Amino acid sequence: MSSIQKSVFLIFFLGVSTCVIGQDSLSLETLQPITYHFEITDGQLVGAGADFLKKEITKAQFTLLGDYPDSKSSSDFTTALLPELHQAEYKTMALGIGVPSARLLHSMTEEPKTILSKLKALNNKYAFTEKERLVLPMPDMKSVSDALFVQKAGELQWNIVGFGNESWNNLPWLLDQMYGKLSEGIQKKQRSLYETSKTTVEKLYANRNGDLLSFVEAIENSKPIQDFLKIASEKSAENAVIVEAFHNSIKNCRFYAEKQFFKKNKWRVDEEKRLLRQELERIDFDIHQDKLFVKWDMNFLSRGFQPYAFYGVGNTLSELADYNGSTSLHIGIVPRYQLKNGVVLDLMEQKNTMAHRFAALVQVAKKNQWTVIDLQQMIQESQYTPVKYLLNENINDLIKRYDLIVIPAVEKEATLNYDN
Repeated sequence: MSSIQKSVFLIFFLGVSTCVIGQDSLSLETLQPITYHFEITDGQLVGAGADFLKKEITKAQFTLLGDYPDSKSSSDFTTALLPELHQAEYKTMALGIGVPSARLLHSMTEEPKTILSKLKALNNKYAFTEKERLVLPMPDMKSVSDALFVQKAGELQWNIVGFGNESWNNLPWLLDQMYGKLSEGIQKKQRSLYETSKTTVEKLYANRNGDLLSFVEAIENSKPIQDFLKIASEKSAENAVIVEAFHNSIKNCRFYAEKQFFKKNKWRVDEEKRLLRQELERIDFDIHQDKLFVKWDMNFLSRGFQPYAFYGVGNTLSELADYNGSTSLHIGIVPRYQLKNGVVLDLMEQKNTMAHRFAALVQVAKKNQWTVIDLQQMIQESQYTPVKYLLNENINDLIKRYDLIVIPAVEKEATLNYDN
């Protein structure tokens, strides 16, 4: 090695050493300046964290809330967040549910105080049991808390649109919707076919026992079902979107049953973008100026590359916001504490949980308060010198895809909106 090479190496080594030595790990002390706490009191956001959230949503054109299934906290947070979004001139909410289901929810908002009872009646009517487990028709509308955030949207006179797939457990409801949109004369003529189709699906549910592939094949090969779908589509233009949702639900189920997850997720991502555009154009939403609130699974609403290896709706909206000269705000909800069987569990101590994966961040959570962490400040201080934060792979990926992380107070079990 020449003397020049030695000098360059020494300078490089000393520079890197100084940089690494000067870094801070994610301790409680280093997280304190970017951490805020708040409470939800009487349905309102209160505290320093609430003020911070209000400021951030006001700046954004699109606010995306990525949550996790069956979360009471997420729905409670949404109910409290909606009035603040409304103050910031948001008037439309997009949910990752089927288009027909979202249109039903929107129609219910004309009488907000009846939403809870109407959704309960729907759950009671279409529920069934599989492997001793209760199955409700709309997975994202199972609980009282879910119904209440829809009610709040109705009180604020918001639009609600959907951009996801209908559940394959919601097929009888879809058949009822199709039948209801036929003229009285067609209903009389096709009543027997409709009833046979619906009874066939209900029997398949009763005997499915987890065998989704046989279920899908039976639906696809049922002449009464396929004949009714064809007639429903031909005899009523309003049924086109419902019949499409039925077919897509079965297609999604087949992908899942055959474990074709790459194809499933590639198709799903493309469909979500198409459906979101379709539904926003239907209500004359101005994508260049109007504000949009989106609520769905945390994996699907990030900017950049999803964990499922695709650029999803979250990234599309992020790019659109940039194109419009505005911004998008991506919020992820990560629970730490969970009340189960009367005992508060610390999910940070359990492997295969988000809290464990993001433990270095989640450590700041409190049991009796909500927490919000501003990840935006961490980008520069972890990706550019002088580097302040030493981040593991999980958190390094997270800060590139999300702006804020919200950690609920103790997560309590949601109350099903259903009569046992």
